[in-house]
Amino acid sequence: MLKTSINGINISKYGIIYLENKFRNEHFKMSATITKLLNSKHVSVREVAEKSHVSESTLRKAIARPIEAWSIRILDAFAVGLDKRAGDLLNMLKPQSYNLEIDDETQTIQGVFIPDKEMYFEIRGVVEASHLEGWNPTKEDIQAVLDGVVNPDPEEVKEIAAIWNSNNE
Repeated sequence: MLKTSINGINISKYGIIYLENKFRNEHFKMSATITKLLNSKHVSVREVAEKSHVSESTLRKAIARPIEAWSIRILDAFAVGLDKRAGDLLNMLKPQSYNLEIDDETQTIQGVFIPDKEMYFEIRGVVEASHLEGWNPTKEDIQAVLDGVVNPDPEEVKEIAAIWNSNNE
């Protein structure tokens, strides 16, 4: 049977916090892709702005958003700044196709079996919500979440307890 609490702390909260941190890291990787590309070509956002006639602040805001939210104008601006065709740049930046596999009958997410039915549905809910926000978990990610819920790091549990206790005061 899976533990549902440690020292009175609901460990499903650990999974939620883990997923929130994971999502932030994935989003950072996506925005870092255009930044890495610019850096590899020794091109600054300011240079892209000057060359494309799109404001630097507009380009910086775009970098902070997923590429799917970019307008054609933004994509064209970065393409011009990098001396690439917009379609080629898009192919370099767009995420690969992805499929979130959830099977309630077998209690699996991305092929990872979660033996406790209640924990399965809790993790499933958090994964689906995070997926809607743009996180594309792999089998390894789901296994890490499950491992973190079943055997949480005591130091992280203390940090989570401090966060939850400060929010309840």
